[in-house]
Amino acid sequence: MKIMLFTMFFIVLLSFPAALLVHPAFAEVNMEEFVSFNNPVGLAWINGSFIVSSTNGDTHLLKISRDGQTIEPFAPIFSGEGEVYIAISPGKAGFPEGYLYVSSGNSIYEIDPSGNEVRLFSKPYEEMGLGHIAFDTVGTWGNLLYAVNYNGLLWSIDSDGNANLVVDLGNDLLPESIDFAPLDFGDFGGDMLIALEMGRKVIAMSDEDPGQATILIEFDDESPERVLVIPAESDLYIAKKDENLVVKIASGYFSSHQGGLVVITEGEYGEHGSITILEADGKVIVITKIAENLENPHFEGAVFVNPTVFETVTAVTTVQDFDQTSILVLGISIVAVVALAVVLIRGQRYSKE
Repeated sequence: MKIMLFTMFFIVLLSFPAALLVHPAFAEVNMEEFVSFNNPVGLAWINGSFIVSSTNGDTHLLKISRDGQTIEPFAPIFSGEGEVYIAISPGKAGFPEGYLYVSSGNSIYEIDPSGNEVRLFSKPYEEMGLGHIAFDTVGTWGNLLYAVNYNGLLWSIDSDGNANLVVDLGNDLLPESIDFAPLDFGDFGGDMLIALEMGRKVIAMSDEDPGQATILIEFDDESPERVLVIPAESDLYIAKKDENLVVKIASGYFSSHQGGLVVITEGEYGEHGSITILEADGKVIVITKIAENLENPHFEGAVFVNPTVFETVTAVTTVQDFDQTSILVLGISIVAVVALAVVLIRGQRYSKE
């Protein structure tokens, strides 16, 4: 009888994603202040700089240097409202590489990499604002741009701006984030990942049957705001809207979880927030808590950036400075030393005479 009960329990366990192991949170996660300005929301990294959105009646895109010391306008101000998010084109399925696609209100705008040209690109649904946009960077969903309305309508958008309804996730769930699981993410490789803020869960959907979603993690009293794939050795930057800050969490918290997911929950309605890592072993989801019981955080956009990018730029700058300046100084110094040596040798000859 005991063997039969154990067997039934094991079969049920395999039928649903579940936490194989929940690791305790760190005592304190260091969120280092990176830069401060008014109401940061969307956050992206391109060509060695951050692009951050800020909306106050109109939509502003700002370019921030890699050290956070320089903030300047990136593109012309354009009409918009609501939370503004940014997706960078990887240059597939007809989308030009490096172009920015920015959601604002119920519209998506296309911006060239220089920030000089802004044009209306698509309006998937006139009656409702957009919650988030993201490109399929894995390829299982056709490398298209995807957008979700706050009422749960999920759209695929081609390079001509044509929007097609993929699935209705349902009203009152407030979808807030889209990403795509790596192909080796257990049984969910290549799935679309969506954080449902009011649904208090993160779901995975296969392109073969978008109507059948699987719950990867569910929270009792937290609101999932972001779900992101963890790249190799990268720092995490997060916009904290109410505190007018962008903060950095060092790569060390994520270095042993490459290819996993990080889920960021917020608590702008009085709940606590957390930062959680998900890893897949087949159908089983392994949970690692790295921060919890964060008091009333209002997180928004987030992006991973590999710190070796900064080191590479610094190294290149150092070499260039040496080539252009120090070599000239070194050459003058060598000539001076040789001249001094000649003078000394001649002086010794005269003294002998």
